[in-house]
Amino acid sequence: MLRHTALFIHRDTTVDGEKLAMLRGLAYLRMECAGVHAADYGDDILGGSGRLLEIPPWKRTPRWRARLEGPPSSYDVALHLDFEDERGMAAYDADEAHRGVARFNASVSVDELTARVDWLYDGPPLIERGRVRHTAMFVWVGDADPDARSAAFDAVRSFAAASGVESVTVGESIGSHSTDFDWILDVQFADTASAQALVGGAVYADVMRVVAPATKYEWTARVTHVMRGL
Repeated sequence: MLRHTALFIHRDTTVDGEKLAMLRGLAYLRMECAGVHAADYGDDILGGSGRLLEIPPWKRTPRWRARLEGPPSSYDVALHLDFEDERGMAAYDADEAHRGVARFNASVSVDELTARVDWLYDGPPLIERGRVRHTAMFVWVGDADPDARSAAFDAVRSFAAASGVESVTVGESIGSHSTDFDWILDVQFADTASAQALVGGAVYADVMRVVAPATKYEWTARVTHVMRGL
């Protein structure tokens, strides 16, 4: 299965009605766009970018000084589109319905911060409606050697042993755009409580201490959401 994943962060001027319209547009993509085999989407259940509104910029650690501190907040919305092959993705890219939704998304999100990865995984679609998904995207540091990368992958795969985790999948980018992130982590949970316990707990923090030195950790993009696909 070929998946396109995109994570969005709302503009600070985006109002509730626009947020709802964005989610409706993402649902529309599955029904109306050519090439889409399956889709999932949702808004962050752990606070999203709310921290950016609560803490003034002059009180936050700037990204260029937050090397190991991590991102200033989570992202707000996730979109996952599955295609059977690259031809399906090409048909979607050319579809005017997709372009219309993309234009609206750009008007209510910080487009230059949108995180994207195109990646492959073994099907069937990684979607369990009503379950909870945690998605995180990472960018390697330039001097991350194979051992450091392997250690990062092993560390995130260890989440499979955590309570409430139903699956852990790791994918590397196959895209050709320089703006794409390098790899993605997909963790599925039985329920919201399990997701909150892991993402907000010591186990997650310990794993990220392994991941952080090999990545531009301050640019990590994350969303935890209830799955609304197929």
